Amino acid sequence: MLDRFAFALLLMCSFARAGEGVAPLAYRSPHAEIPAGFTIRHPVDGAEMVWVPEGYFRMGLNADTAQKQAEQLGLKDFRIMAGEESFPERVVYVQGFYIDMYEVTFERWKQFVDATQWKADKIVPTWTGPDLKPAEAKLPIASVTWKAAQEYANWSHKQLPTEAMWEKAARGTDGRWYPWGNEKPSREYGVITLKDSLRGPEPVGSYPKGASPYGCMDMAGNVYEWTSEWKEPYPNSPEPAPKPGSAHTYVALRGGSFYHPLHSYRTAKRMGFEPHETYFHVGFRTAWFPPDDFDHKKHEAK
Repeated sequence: MLDRFAFALLLMCSFARAGEGVAPLAYRSPHAEIPAGFTIRHPVDGAEMVWVPEGYFRMGLNADTAQKQAEQLGLKDFRIMAGEESFPERVVYVQGFYIDMYEVTFERWKQFVDATQWKADKIVPTWTGPDLKPAEAKLPIASVTWKAAQEYANWSHKQLPTEAMWEKAARGTDGRWYPWGNEKPSREYGVITLKDSLRGPEPVGSYPKGASPYGCMDMAGNVYEWTSEWKEPYPNSPEPAPKPGSAHTYVALRGGSFYHPLHSYRTAKRMGFEPHETYFHVGFRTAWFPPDDFDHKKHEAK
């Protein structure tokens, strides 16, 4: 017979958040045979999405790694790049999911706007329509608020990724510092600022050498990407807690942008804006948990 503690633990594991946390007991996903990086076209918005298998990965940083990253980038202390915001490093379980290979583009955003007759509240995205120039079709949509990004995700029957989903898709399971590995950022890996800020984003997927282990493009540079979570200290962080009243103030963004410095391109780097706030270098990508009976081969991207 189970004692009370064992029964409580069983319930906790059984009802853990579907996307991340504790691996369900005696559970085998119906998607377990799908290989990493398998690519589909999503049945609603037609976006190419890559498969990130279920399992554990190292999320966050410890102080030693943060200091090494800072020194690689010419900084004396990791606090200059807010490295402590990624503490502590720990092992996290994530359920298998698809994530957009590319940031949402002008052409995808137009598809959403046309289908829903979406109207901006106050802040107007970088594509306003009604016509779309061919040269702009593959640019990442930007100046998008958290609400607007969520509205797109809801329309497409997807979601914004959690921080853990985003970081695993960018980092893989080997703890790499950047999507491409541990080499210092350079322009061969993405739309990356070296000294002076670049003039703007470039078409998605222009730098395949910077792809993540699963084939995601532009997870470092181009535009920042909204996640679904508030930017708050991780559990068991050794850093001081935020001031009272500051919780649920900033939403976490990931990936850096063409406008921000080198340290923003690290896979563990966290940025935050208020939900109503956005800028010309803020966009997003979406993620999706397919239903159990989803036919992956039928939707394979050719």
